[in-house]
Amino acid sequence: MQARTVLVLGVGPGGSAAAQHLRRYLPDGDRVVVVDRTDRQTLGISHLLVMRGWLEPDAASISVRDALPQGVEFVQAEVQGIDTGARRVRTSAGEIAYDALLVALGADLRPDLIPGLKEAIDANAAEEFYSLSGAWRLNRRLESFSGGRVCIIVSRLPYKCPPAPYEAALLIADRLRERGVTSGVQIDLFTPEPSPIAAGGPEMGQTIRSMLQEQGITVHTGEELSAVDHEQRSATFASGRTESWDLLVVVPPHAAPSVLTESGLIESGWLVADRDTLRTEIDGIWAIGDSSAVHMANGMPLPKAAVFATAEAEAAARDIARTLGATAPEPAFEGIGRCWFIVADGMAGYIEGRFLDPPGPKLQLHPASADNFAAMQAELQDWSEQARRR
Repeated sequence: MQARTVLVLGVGPGGSAAAQHLRRYLPDGDRVVVVDRTDRQTLGISHLLVMRGWLEPDAASISVRDALPQGVEFVQAEVQGIDTGARRVRTSAGEIAYDALLVALGADLRPDLIPGLKEAIDANAAEEFYSLSGAWRLNRRLESFSGGRVCIIVSRLPYKCPPAPYEAALLIADRLRERGVTSGVQIDLFTPEPSPIAAGGPEMGQTIRSMLQEQGITVHTGEELSAVDHEQRSATFASGRTESWDLLVVVPPHAAPSVLTESGLIESGWLVADRDTLRTEIDGIWAIGDSSAVHMANGMPLPKAAVFATAEAEAAARDIARTLGATAPEPAFEGIGRCWFIVADGMAGYIEGRFLDPPGPKLQLHPASADNFAAMQAELQDWSEQARRR
């Protein structure tokens, strides 16, 4: 049988997990090729730890080039175009033909989509923690912040890791308290969501809101950012509301990588994939992780989180292998998720539940404890060690 090539675009948690599963299911003669512009992999929760000062940036990511399974080829290159008809991907290192393509390119941060936001970040007048460098820069700002109004703004929906902005607010308050900066500090969080972590329902939203209020943090829902003026230190919302700030922390808009749009793969923001097989409507292409959209029973897209990307990787790898005639179990993606929720130094809870069951997600927030915080640290350490041994 002629060797086939399965091409994986993206080496994040989803892409690297998919490569591992594909190598296990496919015959040795088939190629598994992974392409990414970087060989670094990080988990989103690490950014919060860097922001808080508990983790150095160099320790927050790993190199996966040598950690990918034996028999997986890694090409460090920029993805420049996808020809779905010819089944070829153009990269900065040349063209690669594929028999099956798995897209796991993640979501890009696009502050340029909000007038004035990119300029504010470039001028060091606004901060973000969704990139590793941004998390470290925010850490430095928190170390010198002497008081005033802190505005944390979720600019647009959807965004990666739904609990993260609420954790960031709690951790910022925790660090300022630890430094003794309490007098004259006001922390406000603005989000377009109807309630905090809206996928969890109104009861969870009220629990999160109360948790923040206990720490002096006010939550403003239903507010979508429309513009930032860093010279005036003001933020304007679609409702017409304008707020001033002394420290601005923004979750930038997220968007699928432009190469997917330019290649004609996306019509409505994200690459839609079947919830069971992760196939797209384009023959020979599967999609997982943050650049994709898998719809829940209530019609809403599944939240963007690494826990789902890695589970989708298994289901997609099975379906790809079966499609190519290899032996693999039936694909099964159940949408079961769990994520940590850090509230303060030494204290963390977690959110878990089933996201794909009708009529909608069934979630539970487990209270914060020192034991959970220790378990979170152990899990991150285990992830790092396993990734290096893979």
